[in-house]
Amino acid sequence: MSVKTLFVDVIVPLSVPNKYTYRVPVPLNDEVQLGKRVLVQFGRTKIYTGIIYNIHEQAPTQYQAKYIESVIDDFPVVNEQQLQFWDWIANYYCANPGDVMNAALPAGLKLSSTSHVQINPAFSFDEIDHDHFTDKEHQVIEILHANPNISLEELAEHLKIKSIHALINKLLKKNAVEIYEEVKDRYKPKIVPYIKLNADYEDETKLHELIDKLEKKAFKQAEALLCFLQFKLNKSLSEDGWIRKSEISKRSEVAAINALVKKKVLDEQEVEIDRILFGKGRNENKQLSASQQKAFDEINSAFDQHKITLLKGVTGSGKTEVYIKLIQQTIDNGKQALYLVPEIALTTQLITRLRAVFGEVVGVYHSRFSENERVEIWNTILTGQSKTSDSHYKIILGARSGLFLPFKNLGLIIIDEEHDFSFKQSSPAPRYHARDSAIYLAANSKANVLLGTATPTLETYHNAKTSKYALVELKNVFTDTGKVPIEICNIREHEDRRSMKGILTPMLFDAVTNALKNKQQVILFQNRRGFAPYTQCHVCAHVPYCQNCDVPLIYHKYQDKLLCHYCGYNTDVPKTCVACGSNDLRFKGAGTEKIEEEIELLFPEAKVARMDLDTTRSKHSHKQMIDDFESGQTNILVGTQMVTKGLDFENVSVVGVINVDSVLNFPDFRSFERAYQLLTQLKGRAGRKNHPGKLFIQTNQPQHPVLLKLLEEDQEQFYKDQLAEREQFNYPPVCRLIELNILSKDTDELTELSNKLAAALKQALQNKILGPEFPLIAKIRNMYTKRILIKLDKQVSGKWIREFLAYNITQLHSEHQKWKFIVQINVDPF
Repeated sequence: MSVKTLFVDVIVPLSVPNKYTYRVPVPLNDEVQLGKRVLVQFGRTKIYTGIIYNIHEQAPTQYQAKYIESVIDDFPVVNEQQLQFWDWIANYYCANPGDVMNAALPAGLKLSSTSHVQINPAFSFDEIDHDHFTDKEHQVIEILHANPNISLEELAEHLKIKSIHALINKLLKKNAVEIYEEVKDRYKPKIVPYIKLNADYEDETKLHELIDKLEKKAFKQAEALLCFLQFKLNKSLSEDGWIRKSEISKRSEVAAINALVKKKVLDEQEVEIDRILFGKGRNENKQLSASQQKAFDEINSAFDQHKITLLKGVTGSGKTEVYIKLIQQTIDNGKQALYLVPEIALTTQLITRLRAVFGEVVGVYHSRFSENERVEIWNTILTGQSKTSDSHYKIILGARSGLFLPFKNLGLIIIDEEHDFSFKQSSPAPRYHARDSAIYLAANSKANVLLGTATPTLETYHNAKTSKYALVELKNVFTDTGKVPIEICNIREHEDRRSMKGILTPMLFDAVTNALKNKQQVILFQNRRGFAPYTQCHVCAHVPYCQNCDVPLIYHKYQDKLLCHYCGYNTDVPKTCVACGSNDLRFKGAGTEKIEEEIELLFPEAKVARMDLDTTRSKHSHKQMIDDFESGQTNILVGTQMVTKGLDFENVSVVGVINVDSVLNFPDFRSFERAYQLLTQLKGRAGRKNHPGKLFIQTNQPQHPVLLKLLEEDQEQFYKDQLAEREQFNYPPVCRLIELNILSKDTDELTELSNKLAAALKQALQNKILGPEFPLIAKIRNMYTKRILIKLDKQVSGKWIREFLAYNITQLHSEHQKWKFIVQINVDPF
């Protein structure tokens, strides 16, 4: 019987357009399976972790297939449904399969290949001319004799030099060394030591004798043993009596505990546990109000006809309670639920609410978790089994990356705050939108999708109004605090009158004062972090710019640095102007850091906190900040858009927008829509429970159309007006947009490339092409950008446009092989 020669198509974690075909060694024929990880060589020496996408018997005709090195897994880490989802993401968003794999898989599941160096076995140091080697090369050879297995990074550390590659390259040419790849598993399971009393000392007489003996000769050990026994009495233990070693080491010396283990008084074992541990749920089950129950029933009826339903509920109407009821129904039917939120900060409040109802079957997944934690959640969903619990995750709460988890029986996807632009991945590829991707995933899984928001995107609203989606509305707030009034505060008028209180208009200042007096809380919003947006010389008006990007440097007072928010470049604050030499440098504008400082000066008795990217970088900073505000330890919360998104604080009576003009005047066709959504969401942060609230909007444009529409409280008319404008100028939802960004360090080359690409596209698409033009920020990280915008009729085939773009971009690269440039495709941008 002849043995089959198998080949596998493998997705490698590189930005290459095709899957790569490898030959399977005959001994591994029975091990290969779709979704398993394999080690493969790609390029001359580099080893990568790939995912088996397809198994067949067809050898590639254009190149000779290399053998796979090994099969890593006993069971697939990616299921077939996920591979189909990856295909759709790659096709729709014009991304490469490896880009999707990198976005989908936790980094801990991608084995890393590290270059190592060793002495060439054929090289004899005694037989060569020593003068043929430099002192540094001699030093390398000596280190390699002492350390036969060393990575290039470790070798560079030994030699105290930054780059080792040139030196190693010279030794390679002299055949003195060899380079090889060593693959390391980046996932490290968490191992926890447990201890228990040795069976010999379960007898009380022997135990007392031992304690008496230790008290005389080893008092610290006696103390540790008594501590262990006391803890054992006070805590309910598992049947086998094991206690975490760390519990005892908190109370006595580790050396004494180790000595007891060595003397076999205590037994020790190591146990692999989950890093993500939550307390038991309280199984709370709140009753829905009449309007919530009506919405719940309507959603269920809608799911019979439409798999996608929009729940348009005013802020404070209790949409989360409806979500919880739907999730309960889903898991009662034996299915899984995915709950996506746009901001990691939202998971902090929601996880508490969800676990109060569902207990430990709720998992959380987002980028703030470590590599190892994300792998453990992935494996728990994949296997349906936790290391430390009998239950497994039936509900996942997370940000957009939660879409890529290995669900087996998905029944419901909830997209909360579906209007939020954070659901769109802007960089790197794949530049996918979580809402639209979730709709495909749900269709592929035969699951339902619920889009929830008070302010739907114009596309979603249009789909609901044209019956593509079902529409359910929640028009009543859950608590009877009445409507939240809005007051427009004219900054220019009060500056002319000199009645401003620092950065606050008199109306907002008085409102904050009264709120603090009545033991109520305040949220202040500013859409810019840092202390000052730019620094300007008062004499010649020079503004320091980033040396890598086309943006002014932002002053951060806490660090006393000028920073670029695009590339991370930073520099000390200059003492004098580099242009004219004047020392009259002034910080202009106000970021959240400056507002925090001014508010502390205006209200010295208040406890002020700031929530922005700078203050929430650490893993638990969101939770701590929200907990402090919820408990009343913080009186005033200053923040960027993080404070607008679905947070529920019962004691907030005043919400203030410090200056809304930058949001209203942003040069983008969606700016009015986004400003309206933002202000409506901010309005919803006030007066949510027992206290009436008010929204104050400070502006230099009190007659701006968005503000007037907001005061009219006619959302329906606002959407109709915006839709009419989109139809007039042919923007979504009337058409589809694809944005091409051409990047190069040379502006002349960039102009030629972008003009040539635009001309090729216009031959087929004619007036559907806008540009090429420089965007608002023309240079980022030393790369200049020109942008081409394609407006496509919805009837245009997605396959045709993908192939058309790929062909023209490939042609551009082939005609300019020596030019260094990048073309990025962004489907459904903005």
